[in-house]
Amino acid sequence: MENRAKLRTIAACVAGAAFAAALAAHSQSDEQTFIKEAVQGNIAEVQLGELAAQRAADPDVRRFGEILRTDHQAALQRSTDLARSLQVEPPTQPATEAGGFYQGLSQLSGSQFDAAFVSHMVMAHEAAIAKYSRNASSNNAAVASLVAETLPKLKAHLEAAQALQRGAPVHARH
Repeated sequence: MENRAKLRTIAACVAGAAFAAALAAHSQSDEQTFIKEAVQGNIAEVQLGELAAQRAADPDVRRFGEILRTDHQAALQRSTDLARSLQVEPPTQPATEAGGFYQGLSQLSGSQFDAAFVSHMVMAHEAAIAKYSRNASSNNAAVASLVAETLPKLKAHLEAAQALQRGAPVHARH
């Protein structure tokens, strides 16, 4: 009887350790996916910001494009460095969907360009804020720090894009 109890205790400890290891591996996998997506998102925002800075008809949309380019270039550097420190090969291209949107957007001009760009920026920043928020409590201090540093900029970009959608000018650099 006593041996069975010991064996059950040992089995429970082994199962608990296996569960903890699986949870840690899942968490690491989630962090790797997040950082790859963060790099891809920043690449896309830099490219779209450059396109808007060059092609937008509205000077406020051009200014917003410049803000996006500058802010996301800095975020791209930080997320790429973090990917490498986590031994994750950083992507060099945006996600397929973002590349497709860029191609479609580059065919537009004038107010059509501006409206499509601003609308996409609202949706893209809402999605990015949700993704970063889900990773705010990461067990990896470097990931949590990246999230804490990036979320305020993403929220400011969303507010600016929403203001542009309402027809309000973008005055301040975020």
